[in-house]
Amino acid sequence: MLAFLRRWPLLLPALVLLGLFLYMTGPGFGGTGDSWNYLWAAKIWRQSGQLLAPNGQPYRYWGPLYPLLLAYFYSPAAVRWLHGGALLVHLVLWGQVGRWLLPAGRARWLPWLVALSTAVLVPAGFVWSETVFGALSAAYFWALLGWLRGKAGGWWGLATAAGFLLPLQRTSGFFLLAGAGAGLLLVGLGRGRWRPLLLHWAGCAAGGLAWNYYAEVLAGPPVYQTHYPWDALGSVADYGFVLMRWFLPLAAAGRTLLPVLWAVALPALLCLLFPVNPQKAPLAGNSDAGPFITREQSLRLVWGVVLCTVVALLLATRASRAAAGPESAERYCAALVGPVMLLALARWPDLDNRLGLKAGAWRRWVSPGILGGCLAYSAVRVGHNAQQQRHRVPMPWPEAVAPAQAPLLPAAENRKEACQLPNRKY
Repeated sequence: MLAFLRRWPLLLPALVLLGLFLYMTGPGFGGTGDSWNYLWAAKIWRQSGQLLAPNGQPYRYWGPLYPLLLAYFYSPAAVRWLHGGALLVHLVLWGQVGRWLLPAGRARWLPWLVALSTAVLVPAGFVWSETVFGALSAAYFWALLGWLRGKAGGWWGLATAAGFLLPLQRTSGFFLLAGAGAGLLLVGLGRGRWRPLLLHWAGCAAGGLAWNYYAEVLAGPPVYQTHYPWDALGSVADYGFVLMRWFLPLAAAGRTLLPVLWAVALPALLCLLFPVNPQKAPLAGNSDAGPFITREQSLRLVWGVVLCTVVALLLATRASRAAAGPESAERYCAALVGPVMLLALARWPDLDNRLGLKAGAWRRWVSPGILGGCLAYSAVRVGHNAQQQRHRVPMPWPEAVAPAQAPLLPAAENRKEACQLPNRKY
């Protein structure tokens, strides 16, 4: 049995994640104001081939890909297939990336850290786009690294296709793409590949730019509000608390205590995650036809994506309709669970020297004990949240609600409140 699990290391984490998801969504899916807009846009698309909001205006406040998917997965049972499949894709692809970038001993921990992540599981219990977005982001990283390993041009096509869909699913897809571009420049992986890289970025940005031109210019008045960038500083503590909570058992009430501490924790954690002198070996399966790509370069590429995405999310909290608070921050960071956990595992050997422990004692007792404690904390938290979400009141499907009773698209000044989670224990 142990030999079988070592041969298929993703099987058990995938079964655990799928079991938690099915248990959580047994009574139905939760929903908020944006859930209603997704479902009503999907319903009208099925009926007339148009994307419209519940008030009859053009649908434009969110990306069009998710309601189009809902139009073909239009029932609670079908959405369970859609979200469940996206969760498995997200887990499997990050597990594969972990096998490329991490030593075998630590690569086995990554699927478990992703499978038992509250940030990954809980959004899947709502009619929200984060779950599909997480699968697309994992597909993009997987295909991009596959292409950078010198594999055939099909990897370039897969990366471009996934990058094309990312900003059509969520505007933050632009943040991931910008981070990948900045990371490539940071580590010098783009040398000698300017032509395919420019074609790649053009293909990735085309769909999102076209949609934003339609939403901002053609469909009505501008969606986004302009504020000064420093207005977002109040959200730094939210994101610092959220990312620290992925590693430490912090109570939800702890966010209101010492907000300055959490504001400082965010840049400190990002600095700690920066890859410092990892093994300078080529990626597993690196093609002889391609350039020499080290784990150090690849991990720093991932770090650049995390940094750029977090900074952009902070600015978007005030520069657009993005909601504030730790619940929404964790929801928006769901696609970063895989990269953050990957970077944390890549930095793990550094603790050997920092703590002054002998390599044998560290590998035999201390390291597994700390990782096991983090995993146990994640399991308790995700199990608690799955139980809480199972007992929430499920949202009715549009057919069960008269059009006059459907919540209208929130006004600009009320969008933040309309997107708050109903269960504050999240």
